Formats: sequence, structure tokens, C-alpha cells
Amino acid sequence: MSALATAADAATHDNGRRMAMIRNMMLAAGLSLAGVPCGAASGVDGASFDVLGSMMETRRAEINSGDILESNKEEAIRYREKVIAGWWEFMQARSGARPGEYCAASFLRGKRVKRERVDGISDGMVVTLFGPGGGYGGALLGFSPLGSEHAFPRLGNGTPVRVTLKQGNLQPATLNAIYTKAGAKAPPMLLFAVPSIEALLAGMRDDWHFEVIYQGTSIADIAWHDGLKARDELKRCLAGGGGHG
Repeated sequence: MSALATAADAATHDNGRRMAMIRNMMLAAGLSLAGVPCGAASGVDGASFDVLGSMMETRRAEINSGDILESNKEEAIRYREKVIAGWWEFMQARSGARPGEYCAASFLRGKRVKRERVDGISDGMVVTLFGPGGGYGGALLGFSPLGSEHAFPRLGNGTPVRVTLKQGNLQPATLNAIYTKAGAKAPPMLLFAVPSIEALLAGMRDDWHFEVIYQGTSIADIAWHDGLKARDELKRCLAGGGGHG
């Protein structure tokens, strides 16, 4: 074997070892993530998530109106506390999806704002986990704001975005995400590729915290609970059981 071939083989071996270390590190962080290549945009466009977009538009309107609802204060207070506590919703994110495709679990949550007369809600956020569907065989992790005021960039569908993802108290990772919208009136969404749905499910934790930073600004900050129940619901959907729990 020539010296050049030997060097190339060694470089390939070292690169493979580095990639394995990165994969192991990300698995330990709770989710096995990979940067989304530019070519992946065609597989994760907003049209793939019409059901999710409809849900997000509805919840966004509910949260915005629930913050100021005066006609039924008790109902408004109950809804506000639900938003602050956070909850999961399950679906097949695309209408007409075949059993086991486009399975999604979304966790919605907002933060309490202390006011003189009545508490309010701010920083409404959604984190969504997607299974494979259509031409995309991996899984996805998505973040989207619920309120109209947010720090997300305004970009074209399919635009790659370089952001930093923090998980729990672990070392932040700078990754590529894809910018998209799940509906005409839906808020923007940043999607991270996950190599497989098996990797996503294996890495899920019951309680976990995420933060996404774009150009030095925190644009998403959300912590979920009951992640293992959500994992089981995703498994049910992937097995053909539908998207509603």
C-alpha cells in the first residue's frame, strides 16, 4: 500500500472515529442530532405539516385570546395555567398520511408574566418530534413560537440556518437547521434532522430542557415533562395506531 493510500485510510478511520464520538455524545445529550444538509430542504418543507400548522394556528389564537379573555375569567385562568404547565398533543402531521407516517408529538408551553391585576402569558413555544414520512426517512426535531412577538428570523422556506442548541446542562452544539412554515398563518419553525426515529425515541428523557440560540439571541426556551409517555404515544402511531392519544 502506498504512503498516500495509507494516509487516506488513516484519515478515513480518524474521521469515522470522530463521527462515532459525536453521535455518542449527542445520544448522551438526549437526542441524536445531525446537521441538516442544504439538500434536505426539499424533504422537510412546510407543506408536509399541514395538520400541525392548523393545530398551531388554533392554539396560537387560543393563547392570545386566553390572555385577555374577560367574559369568563375562570375559564381564562384555567387555560392560562394549562399553558404555563405545558401539555402534549399527538397527530399525524400531514393530512392523508398513511398509517405510521408523519407521526408527531408536540409539547406546548408558555411562561407566566406577573401583572398587577391578572397574570399573563409570554414566550409561548412548541417543541415537536416528527417520525419519517414521504421522501424523508429520518426523524425531525422542531421548534416554533406560539405568540406573534418572537425573536425567530424571517427567512424563506427551506433556508438553512446555523444555530446553537442547548440541551439540559450539557455542552451546547452548533448545528444546521432548516427554516420553514407549517401553514399560511402559522408561526415559523426550525427543524433539526435526527438520523432515525429509533435514535430519537431511544434518547428521549422524561423531563428535558431545550434552548435555541440564533446570532447570539435566545429564540426558543422550553422544558417538557412526561416525555416517556409521549415516546410511547409516538411508538403507537408509528406502529399504525394513528396520531391521536
